[in-house]
Order: sequence, then structure tokens, then C-alpha cells
Amino acid sequence: MDGQLERLQADYVEALRRTAELRVQLDLAEGRVPVHGVPHYSVIEDSAHEAGQAVSRMAQQIHMNELTARHIGTATCPTCHTHCELEGVKREVVSGDGEVQLQELKGYCPSCRKAFFPDAGSIGV
Repeated sequence: MDGQLERLQADYVEALRRTAELRVQLDLAEGRVPVHGVPHYSVIEDSAHEAGQAVSRMAQQIHMNELTARHIGTATCPTCHTHCELEGVKREVVSGDGEVQLQELKGYCPSCRKAFFPDAGSIGV
């Protein structure tokens, strides 16, 4: 397991390095950072923060999609306690790093004729 963890960490660092290199190339290609001259450091810092926020939004989306996929099944209706099927649905949320389209679980109770979003504890998360 340690070998796998070390490989994952090395791959992660390499992917971050490549992401940073691409951000710099895009900044130059888009003219955000001039090829000649020196921009104010805040321009470079802002671009780096935007790259970090983009990675954060992607990681949030992937985590939630995988979490939802692992827990699709049934949940108890909070009103009548009937076991109901769950399905994954997409929803836009605003995280600390911007808008993210997340996958979450939604149930529909045919007895109550209501939709519900189960809490994490009720589905074993």
C-alpha cells in the first residue's frame, strides 16, 4: 500500500506542476501577463488563485459524484419511514471557490408523494 500511496503522491505533485506550467503559458498567450516587462505581482498571484480554485471545484465535483455513485440505493422517507429508491441528481451549489455542479442523492416517496434529500447519516455516510 505504501508504494501505491507514494506513486499517487508523486503523480499528484507532477499534475500540479503541469497545471501550473499550463496556467503560466495561458497567461502569456492571453496577454494577461506581458511577455516583455514586469506585471504587478498581484496579477500573477490572482492567476495562481484562479487555478487553485478551478482545481478545488473539480475535486469537489469528482468527490461528490463518486460518493453519490457508491451510495445509490434506498433510504427511509423522513415523513412515513417507507424505504424509497434513491437516484443521483445534479445541482448547482456555490462553494467557497465558486459555482460547482454536484451530484447528490434524491429520493421520492410514492406514499407521501414527496421528494426528499436524505441526510448523510441515514445512508451510512
